[in-house]
Amino acid sequence: MALSWPTWGPKRLSLQLEREGVVVSPSTVWRALHRLGLGTRADRLLVLETHSANSAGLLTERTRRNLSRRKVRHVQADRPGDLVCIDTFYIGNLKGVGKLWQLTACDAASSYAMAKVIPANNAVEAAMFLRDVVAAELEEAGWKLWRVLTDGGSEFKAEFDRACRELGVRHTRIKPRHAWTNGFVERLQGTILHEHWRIAFRRRYFRRRFQLQASLDGFLHFYNFERPHQGYRTKGRTPAEIFWGAVREQRHGED
Repeated sequence: MALSWPTWGPKRLSLQLEREGVVVSPSTVWRALHRLGLGTRADRLLVLETHSANSAGLLTERTRRNLSRRKVRHVQADRPGDLVCIDTFYIGNLKGVGKLWQLTACDAASSYAMAKVIPANNAVEAAMFLRDVVAAELEEAGWKLWRVLTDGGSEFKAEFDRACRELGVRHTRIKPRHAWTNGFVERLQGTILHEHWRIAFRRRYFRRRFQLQASLDGFLHFYNFERPHQGYRTKGRTPAEIFWGAVREQRHGED
């Protein structure tokens, strides 16, 4: 229906589906369209444009330009550890605590989140995070870390590169001014900001860094084990169901 009426939005599609006996909310329609790469009117029109061009054997210049601009899923990660996206996030300058940052990692195959509150945004802290949090948690879950994706910040050089070599991890960087190519962790950091920090800082006053880490850990547990996920990778499962799947299968086999 979306391709038959490509200029209709989720609400209009929802109303039309209801007339045909299919009751789905506009938000459900929106999520379905985005999973299929038809989330915007331009996406839907481009599909029609491309189909018409292929049928007629003629690809117009406008279609070529649109195809070249269209974002595609370039991340390939079949198992946890195949690719982990890492980024930093400035929390703020807290009275009595000082400046704090957050190192965030998102496993591309499972959407599993890991994060650490740090007092300095440098390569030493990033290397410790890679070894002690990311690689260690993957190993505990029965996976190996193969590749990490970061931006070109100084915190992801020197000691961080050395840690990658020691762990046998391939380190790739996004292109300058192309932050969206690290979209997994960018979206995760936005979720942590909106669903956790903006609420937490209105509920309590933090006096120590370990208090912030404890608060963050509580949210990460909820995010990984309890929060509903509707992404095209998780498909309704929690990230923990995928990330800790190897350990659960092993334990089940032993039983």
